[in-house]
Amino acid sequence: MLDRFKKIFNKNIEPLSYEEKVDQERKLEIATCVVLLEAASVDSKLSKEELQKIIELLKEKFQLSDSSVSELIETSKKEREGSTGVWPYTHLINEDLTIEEKYELMGMIWKVIYSDKTLDEFENYIAHELLKLLNLDHNKFIELKLKVKNSI
Repeated sequence: MLDRFKKIFNKNIEPLSYEEKVDQERKLEIATCVVLLEAASVDSKLSKEELQKIIELLKEKFQLSDSSVSELIETSKKEREGSTGVWPYTHLINEDLTIEEKYELMGMIWKVIYSDKTLDEFENYIAHELLKLLNLDHNKFIELKLKVKNSI
């Protein structure tokens, strides 16, 4: 019985292998992309400005080539189609990112939303849902929103 507990607890503290780290990074890239796509298309239209902003942000954040970012977006679109919501993706983000990194992601979300220079009620709604799901402070959330809005 004691051996079982040792296996369970030791399993959780062993460092990840290279393959596991790569797999986890890929999952995080997909989760980030899914969240950005959700923010961009919640109003039932993904504008070319929003898509271009997503491409730009993903390339910068993850140092991806044009072909890699295209493949990431296609994979993420398929993930979104098979999903019932963004919770699994925000859960992964919450598990892996620091609070500062989550605020950086929220800034990316606002940049995507405002890339077409509009904020409709659906985009505002999803932004507030992501605020809750990412466990972020509302005041900082508003600061990020205003910073992005004032930069356009």
